[in-house]
Amino acid sequence: MKLKDEQLKELLLKLAKLRGGEIMVYVTGDKAPIQRFGAAIALDVLPLFYQHLSKLGKQKKISLFLYSCGGQLDAPWPIVNLIREYCNEFEVIVPFKSLSAATLISLGADKIVMTPLSQLSPIDPTGTFQVSENKTENISIEDVMGFLNFAKEKIGIAEQNALAELLKRLTEQIKPSILGSVNRTHSLVRELAKKMLKLHSKKLEEEQIQKLVDNLVEKLFSHNHLINRKEAQNTIGLKEIVQYSTEKEEKLINKVFNYYQDKLELNKDFDPVQILKKDIEKEYTLIRAIIFSFKKENRYISKYKITKTPSPVGKNSINVNSFYNKWE
Repeated sequence: MKLKDEQLKELLLKLAKLRGGEIMVYVTGDKAPIQRFGAAIALDVLPLFYQHLSKLGKQKKISLFLYSCGGQLDAPWPIVNLIREYCNEFEVIVPFKSLSAATLISLGADKIVMTPLSQLSPIDPTGTFQVSENKTENISIEDVMGFLNFAKEKIGIAEQNALAELLKRLTEQIKPSILGSVNRTHSLVRELAKKMLKLHSKKLEEEQIQKLVDNLVEKLFSHNHLINRKEAQNTIGLKEIVQYSTEKEEKLINKVFNYYQDKLELNKDFDPVQILKKDIEKEYTLIRAIIFSFKKENRYISKYKITKTPSPVGKNSINVNSFYNKWE
């Protein structure tokens, strides 16, 4: 049964009471196909967060209910610092996926509340680079670093001339300017993770921070690896930060997530034929992201025009074009 908006508020009030503070929600959708319907953590939310936080005022504690598959690398640091301006204690509640940039945000929290379903991820970034005039390509930063480490450590290439030849071959595949950007991004994500972990109210040892960063950036070997709460505590090194939800909290978190899952149609297949039915043209509106507090709500709305072009000799072609994308 789908929850109504008022029922959602009741659930969030109960969850806020259990967690002992104010609650905010930041959800970015990953509806398939994610390239068309997904949303990402981005800097455009900063003014919106500021409006919410200004209305809430200074709080003892703020819990951020966070669902996202990631986003821009430059967004987590200002988001976390802005939230911390308005509270003494900051925690993240992970209902399901809080990946990549969302994991970075979580690292900046004093506590990360996780259920059995909750997942974090490595924070090794993948960048989109202009490899030629008409072509962009996703390049994993750690893949490039891994190739160089493979050559030096596994194959045992140590002689300078051989390494120079290897680098020459690499620059034939990837432009030097891109490699420079890869190097900067590699350094940036490590520095961001360290800075996030140093925000904690309970100060972490430098050695502990370094181990955490190493584990999350390079030692999981796959950007798609999902980290559950046991692994987060026992293997990654987040034992003092990750907190298991109680059974009562888990039930509330799941119900709240189910509400947002329905609102953003995350589990609903996009079927343009079914949407059009006998029509030639129709508009399709989708909520792609939500920021919520008890003082305000913002929704990122996209509108699409679905058009069917009849074909006299075969299957009709269907075009889907976005014509409206805006926070409301």
